[in-house]
Amino acid sequence: MGLHDENNTVIVHSVTMTKKSEHKTKHTRKHYPKMTNKQEPNKTSYVGQKPEIKISKIGMASREYNVHHDFTENLVEIFRIFDTAKCDAILFSLYSIYARQGYSLNKHLERLKNIKLVMLESFHENNSEPINHAYFRDPKTNKWERYDYSQKFGSLSKMNDSKLCSFVESEIPQRIFGNSISLLCGETNIVKYSKEKKRIIDVFKLNVAIPDYVKIILNPIHDRMTRFEMKLKRQFLSENNRWVISVWNKGKKDKNGTIKNEKKPAWTVFYNGKEIEIKPLEQDLGAEIELGIVNTRCK
Repeated sequence: MGLHDENNTVIVHSVTMTKKSEHKTKHTRKHYPKMTNKQEPNKTSYVGQKPEIKISKIGMASREYNVHHDFTENLVEIFRIFDTAKCDAILFSLYSIYARQGYSLNKHLERLKNIKLVMLESFHENNSEPINHAYFRDPKTNKWERYDYSQKFGSLSKMNDSKLCSFVESEIPQRIFGNSISLLCGETNIVKYSKEKKRIIDVFKLNVAIPDYVKIILNPIHDRMTRFEMKLKRQFLSENNRWVISVWNKGKKDKNGTIKNEKKPAWTVFYNGKEIEIKPLEQDLGAEIELGIVNTRCK
Protein backbone atom coordinates (compact mmCIF):
# COMPACT_ATOMS: atom_id res chain seq x y z
CA MET A 1 0.00 0.00 0.00
CA GLY A 2 1.50 3.32 -1.01
CA LEU A 3 1.01 6.63 0.65
CA HIS A 4 -0.88 7.91 -2.39
CA ASP A 5 -3.95 6.61 -4.13
CA GLU A 6 -5.00 7.62 -7.63
CA ASN A 7 -6.26 10.97 -6.30
CA ASN A 8 -3.05 11.64 -4.42
CA THR A 9 -4.76 11.34 -1.04
CA VAL A 10 -4.04 9.55 2.20
CA ILE A 11 -6.55 7.69 4.32
CA VAL A 12 -5.84 7.78 8.02
CA HIS A 13 -8.39 6.17 10.36
CA SER A 14 -11.14 6.39 7.75
CA VAL A 15 -10.51 10.07 7.10
CA THR A 16 -9.35 11.22 3.69
CA MET A 17 -6.42 13.57 4.09
CA THR A 18 -5.51 15.55 1.01
CA LYS A 19 -2.44 17.61 0.27
CA LYS A 20 -3.58 21.01 1.44
CA SER A 21 -1.95 23.65 3.54
CA GLU A 22 -0.62 22.78 6.99
CA HIS A 23 -3.08 22.86 9.84
CA LYS A 24 -1.66 24.30 13.03
CA THR A 25 -3.31 23.02 16.19
CA LYS A 26 -4.09 25.36 19.04
CA HIS A 27 -2.61 24.88 22.48
CA THR A 28 -5.83 23.59 23.99
CA ARG A 29 -6.57 20.23 25.59
CA LYS A 30 -9.30 18.31 23.80
CA HIS A 31 -10.77 14.88 24.42
CA TYR A 32 -8.86 11.72 23.54
CA PRO A 33 -10.43 8.31 22.96
CA LYS A 34 -10.80 6.32 26.14
CA MET A 35 -7.85 4.07 25.45
CA THR A 36 -6.05 4.02 28.79
CA ASN A 37 -5.42 0.28 28.97
CA LYS A 38 -9.13 -0.56 29.05
CA GLN A 39 -10.06 -1.12 25.44
CA GLU A 40 -11.62 -4.30 24.14
CA PRO A 41 -9.63 -6.54 21.81
CA ASN A 42 -10.42 -5.23 18.35
CA LYS A 43 -10.80 -6.77 14.94
CA THR A 44 -9.17 -4.11 12.80
CA SER A 45 -7.53 -5.80 9.83
CA TYR A 46 -4.03 -5.05 8.67
CA VAL A 47 -3.78 -2.71 5.74
CA GLY A 48 -0.76 -2.39 3.52
CA GLN A 49 2.62 -3.97 3.12
CA LYS A 50 4.46 -4.93 6.31
CA PRO A 51 7.87 -3.28 6.75
CA GLU A 52 10.94 -5.50 6.44
CA ILE A 53 13.82 -3.19 7.31
CA LYS A 54 16.66 -2.96 9.79
CA ILE A 55 16.92 -0.01 12.14
CA SER A 56 19.57 1.02 14.63
CA LYS A 57 19.32 4.65 15.76
CA ILE A 58 15.86 5.55 17.07
CA GLY A 59 14.50 9.00 17.88
CA MET A 60 11.88 9.20 20.64
CA ALA A 61 9.27 11.98 20.72
CA SER A 62 6.95 12.79 23.63
CA ARG A 63 4.75 15.76 24.52
CA GLU A 64 2.62 17.27 27.28
CA TYR A 65 -0.81 16.82 25.73
CA ASN A 66 -2.54 19.51 27.74
CA VAL A 67 -0.35 21.94 25.80
CA HIS A 68 0.06 20.17 22.45
CA HIS A 69 -3.04 18.34 21.30
CA ASP A 70 -0.94 16.36 18.82
CA PHE A 71 2.49 16.58 17.16
CA THR A 72 1.29 18.42 14.06
CA GLU A 73 2.65 21.90 14.75
CA ASN A 74 6.10 20.53 15.65
CA LEU A 75 6.30 17.61 13.24
CA VAL A 76 8.51 19.27 10.62
CA GLU A 77 11.09 20.35 13.20
CA ILE A 78 11.03 16.96 14.94
CA PHE A 79 11.65 15.27 11.59
CA ARG A 80 14.49 17.71 10.87
CA ILE A 81 16.18 17.17 14.24
CA PHE A 82 16.16 13.39 14.00
CA ASP A 83 17.04 13.29 10.32
CA THR A 84 19.99 15.63 10.89
CA ALA A 85 21.11 13.36 13.75
CA LYS A 86 21.08 10.49 11.23
CA CYS A 87 18.40 8.51 13.02
CA ASP A 88 16.83 5.82 10.88
CA ALA A 89 13.58 5.53 12.88
CA ILE A 90 11.25 7.71 14.95
CA LEU A 91 8.97 6.42 17.71
CA PHE A 92 6.22 8.86 18.72
CA SER A 93 4.18 8.57 21.90
CA LEU A 94 0.60 7.56 21.11
CA TYR A 95 -2.34 9.87 20.34
CA SER A 96 0.25 11.19 17.89
CA ILE A 97 -1.70 12.82 15.06
CA TYR A 98 -5.30 14.05 15.05
CA ALA A 99 -6.85 12.53 11.91
CA ARG A 100 -8.59 15.25 9.93
CA GLN A 101 -9.18 16.43 6.41
CA GLY A 102 -6.51 18.59 4.88
CA TYR A 103 -3.47 17.11 6.60
CA SER A 104 -0.95 14.70 5.12
CA LEU A 105 2.49 13.42 6.09
CA ASN A 106 3.50 12.77 2.48
CA LYS A 107 5.61 15.79 1.68
CA HIS A 108 7.37 15.66 5.04
CA LEU A 109 8.33 12.02 4.58
CA GLU A 110 9.60 12.59 1.07
CA ARG A 111 12.11 15.15 2.36
CA LEU A 112 13.78 12.73 4.77
CA LYS A 113 17.26 11.51 3.91
CA ASN A 114 18.16 9.14 6.75
CA ILE A 115 14.91 8.16 8.43
CA LYS A 116 13.29 5.08 6.97
CA LEU A 117 10.68 4.17 9.61
CA VAL A 118 8.16 6.42 11.42
CA MET A 119 5.86 4.89 14.04
CA LEU A 120 2.81 6.87 15.16
CA GLU A 121 -0.90 6.68 15.93
CA SER A 122 -3.81 8.64 14.45
CA PHE A 123 -6.93 9.34 16.49
CA HIS A 124 -10.37 10.97 16.47
CA GLU A 125 -12.12 12.65 19.38
CA ASN A 126 -15.33 10.64 19.10
CA ASN A 127 -13.99 7.59 21.00
CA SER A 128 -13.58 5.61 17.80
CA GLU A 129 -10.54 3.42 17.94
CA PRO A 130 -7.14 4.90 17.08
CA ILE A 131 -5.10 3.30 14.30
CA ASN A 132 -1.37 2.72 14.43
CA HIS A 133 0.81 3.35 11.40
CA ALA A 134 4.26 2.23 10.39
CA TYR A 135 5.42 4.58 7.63
CA PHE A 136 8.52 3.21 5.95
CA ARG A 137 10.71 3.66 2.92
CA ASP A 138 10.61 0.44 0.95
CA PRO A 139 14.24 -0.56 0.31
CA LYS A 140 13.25 -2.20 -2.98
CA THR A 141 11.39 0.73 -4.54
CA ASN A 142 12.73 3.64 -2.41
CA LYS A 143 9.11 4.78 -2.05
CA TRP A 144 7.29 5.49 1.20
CA GLU A 145 4.63 2.97 2.18
CA ARG A 146 2.27 2.64 5.13
CA TYR A 147 1.24 -0.34 7.21
CA ASP A 148 -1.82 0.00 9.47
CA TYR A 149 -2.58 -2.09 12.53
CA SER A 150 -4.09 -1.58 15.98
CA GLN A 151 -3.78 -2.35 19.66
CA LYS A 152 -5.43 -5.60 20.75
CA PHE A 153 -5.61 -5.10 24.51
CA GLY A 154 -4.32 -2.93 27.32
CA SER A 155 -4.96 -4.75 30.57
CA LEU A 156 -5.68 -8.48 30.83
CA SER A 157 -9.04 -8.02 32.58
CA LYS A 158 -11.04 -8.95 29.48
CA MET A 159 -8.54 -11.34 27.95
CA ASN A 160 -8.79 -15.07 28.56
CA ASP A 161 -5.97 -17.56 27.98
CA SER A 162 -7.27 -18.49 24.55
CA LYS A 163 -7.21 -14.86 23.35
CA LEU A 164 -3.71 -14.33 24.73
CA CYS A 165 -2.41 -17.48 23.06
CA SER A 166 -3.97 -16.30 19.81
CA PHE A 167 -2.29 -12.91 20.21
CA VAL A 168 1.11 -14.56 20.47
CA GLU A 169 0.52 -17.01 17.63
CA SER A 170 -1.31 -14.78 15.15
CA GLU A 171 -0.61 -11.15 16.02
CA ILE A 172 3.07 -11.20 16.89
CA PRO A 173 4.19 -12.28 13.39
CA GLN A 174 2.29 -9.28 11.96
CA ARG A 175 4.21 -6.88 14.22
CA ILE A 176 7.74 -7.92 13.23
CA PHE A 177 9.18 -5.21 11.01
CA GLY A 178 12.63 -6.62 10.25
CA ASN A 179 14.89 -6.44 13.32
CA SER A 180 12.21 -4.66 15.38
CA ILE A 181 8.76 -5.49 16.70
CA SER A 182 5.91 -3.23 17.79
CA LEU A 183 4.15 -3.85 21.11
CA LEU A 184 1.55 -1.18 21.74
CA CYS A 185 1.02 0.36 25.15
CA GLY A 186 -0.27 -2.24 27.65
CA GLU A 187 0.26 -5.21 25.35
CA THR A 188 3.45 -5.77 27.36
CA ASN A 189 1.13 -6.94 30.15
CA ILE A 190 1.05 -10.31 28.44
CA VAL A 191 4.09 -11.15 30.57
CA LYS A 192 2.94 -11.32 34.18
CA TYR A 193 4.34 -10.49 37.58
CA SER A 194 4.12 -13.50 39.91
CA LYS A 195 3.54 -12.43 43.51
CA GLU A 196 4.47 -15.91 44.64
CA LYS A 197 7.79 -16.03 42.76
CA LYS A 198 8.36 -12.24 42.95
CA ARG A 199 9.45 -12.10 39.33
CA ILE A 200 8.09 -11.82 35.80
CA ILE A 201 6.87 -15.01 34.16
CA ASP A 202 6.18 -15.62 30.46
CA VAL A 203 3.18 -17.94 30.63
CA PHE A 204 2.19 -17.40 27.00
CA LYS A 205 5.77 -17.72 25.68
CA LEU A 206 6.01 -14.30 24.08
CA ASN A 207 9.80 -14.42 24.14
CA VAL A 208 9.78 -17.75 22.33
CA ALA A 209 7.53 -16.27 19.63
CA ILE A 210 9.89 -13.35 18.97
CA PRO A 211 12.75 -14.51 16.72
CA ASP A 212 16.35 -14.04 17.86
CA TYR A 213 17.05 -11.64 15.00
CA VAL A 214 14.51 -9.18 16.44
CA LYS A 215 16.70 -7.00 18.63
CA ILE A 216 14.43 -4.00 19.29
CA ILE A 217 10.98 -3.83 20.90
CA LEU A 218 9.26 -0.53 20.09
CA ASN A 219 6.67 0.15 22.80
CA PRO A 220 4.80 3.45 22.31
CA ILE A 221 2.37 4.28 25.12
CA HIS A 222 -0.57 6.65 25.66
CA ASP A 223 0.05 7.63 29.30
CA ARG A 224 2.67 6.80 31.92
CA MET A 225 2.03 3.46 33.63
CA THR A 226 2.69 3.85 37.32
CA ARG A 227 2.54 0.29 38.64
CA PHE A 228 5.95 -0.97 39.75
CA GLU A 229 5.77 -4.15 37.71
CA MET A 230 5.67 -2.29 34.37
CA LYS A 231 9.38 -1.52 34.58
CA LEU A 232 10.05 -5.11 35.60
CA LYS A 233 8.20 -6.32 32.50
CA ARG A 234 10.23 -4.10 30.20
CA GLN A 235 13.40 -5.23 31.94
CA PHE A 236 12.39 -8.87 31.48
CA LEU A 237 11.60 -8.42 27.79
CA SER A 238 15.02 -6.82 27.25
CA GLU A 239 16.93 -9.87 28.43
CA ASN A 240 19.18 -11.78 26.02
CA ASN A 241 20.61 -8.68 24.35
CA ARG A 242 17.37 -7.05 23.29
CA TRP A 243 16.34 -3.39 23.49
CA VAL A 244 12.95 -2.27 24.86
CA ILE A 245 12.14 1.36 24.06
CA SER A 246 9.00 2.82 25.65
CA VAL A 247 7.78 6.41 25.25
CA TRP A 248 4.58 8.07 26.49
CA ASN A 249 2.80 11.41 26.84
CA LYS A 250 2.81 13.64 29.88
CA GLY A 251 -0.30 15.37 31.19
CA LYS A 252 -2.56 12.62 32.48
CA LYS A 253 -4.82 13.73 35.33
CA ASP A 254 -5.59 11.67 38.41
CA LYS A 255 -9.10 11.11 39.79
CA ASN A 256 -8.96 14.54 41.45
CA GLY A 257 -8.06 16.27 38.20
CA THR A 258 -4.46 16.89 39.25
CA ILE A 259 -1.68 16.51 36.71
CA LYS A 260 1.27 14.59 38.15
CA ASN A 261 4.12 14.73 35.69
CA GLU A 262 7.43 13.20 36.60
CA LYS A 263 10.56 15.29 36.33
CA LYS A 264 12.17 12.41 34.49
CA PRO A 265 11.81 12.14 30.69
CA ALA A 266 8.67 10.41 29.41
CA TRP A 267 10.46 7.24 28.38
CA THR A 268 12.37 4.21 29.59
CA VAL A 269 15.02 2.27 27.71
CA PHE A 270 16.22 -1.18 28.72
CA TYR A 271 18.96 -3.32 27.23
CA ASN A 272 19.86 -6.83 28.33
CA GLY A 273 18.07 -6.46 31.65
CA LYS A 274 19.52 -3.06 32.54
CA GLU A 275 17.91 0.38 32.35
CA ILE A 276 19.77 2.82 30.11
CA GLU A 277 19.57 6.54 30.88
CA ILE A 278 18.73 8.63 27.82
CA LYS A 279 18.83 12.37 28.43
CA PRO A 280 16.51 14.72 26.49
CA LEU A 281 18.02 16.62 23.58
CA GLU A 282 18.40 20.34 23.80
CA GLN A 283 15.96 21.92 21.34
CA ASP A 284 13.87 25.03 20.79
CA LEU A 285 10.41 23.47 20.83
CA GLY A 286 9.83 24.13 24.52
CA ALA A 287 9.80 22.06 27.69
CA GLU A 288 6.49 20.44 26.74
CA ILE A 289 8.20 18.52 23.91
CA GLU A 290 10.80 15.91 24.85
CA LEU A 291 13.09 14.31 22.28
CA GLY A 292 15.70 11.62 22.85
CA ILE A 293 17.89 9.32 20.76
CA VAL A 294 18.72 5.67 21.37
CA ASN A 295 21.68 4.36 19.39
CA THR A 296 21.34 0.57 19.62
CA ARG A 297 24.14 -0.06 17.09
CA CYS A 298 22.13 -3.05 15.90
CA LYS A 299 23.18 -4.38 12.49
